[in-house]
Amino acid sequence: MDNNSLVNTLKPSTRGQISHPTVFENSLGTVRIVSLAVLLLIGWLDYITGYEFGFFIFYFIPVAISAWYCGSKDGIFIAIASAICWYLSDKYTNHPYSNAYFIYWEMFMRLISFLTTSITLSKIRRLVLNEERMIVELLDMHSKLGRYTEADKKA
Repeated sequence: MDNNSLVNTLKPSTRGQISHPTVFENSLGTVRIVSLAVLLLIGWLDYITGYEFGFFIFYFIPVAISAWYCGSKDGIFIAIASAICWYLSDKYTNHPYSNAYFIYWEMFMRLISFLTTSITLSKIRRLVLNEERMIVELLDMHSKLGRYTEADKKA
């Protein structure tokens, strides 16, 4: 297999994987809606199960989906929305705190966790995409170098 066919086959094979960051690039609106719907479902489940049944970990699902498939802006938006959703669920389940300000501290800590996850995943997403771009460029340059070397041998 020559380098040109390697360059041509690299992107389609990686884009076909569901875990690839650009697999849904033609339907980002759908990913955004699904992320928001999943967040609202988790918030509703958190509310109906009460404050004693912790749903904190599940809020990371829509944050991760948004950050990985849509990028940092969407991930940050869903991270903030997740913190607000958690706050509303906790507030309306009448979670008793020894101090009224503790709910704000809890929301802040969750917000920091969601933002950290979002920023980290979107950074990894950028690194993966940049690495793929560099591999394609490297293979392309390798192919061009091979053509120049062959031309020199013929001359």
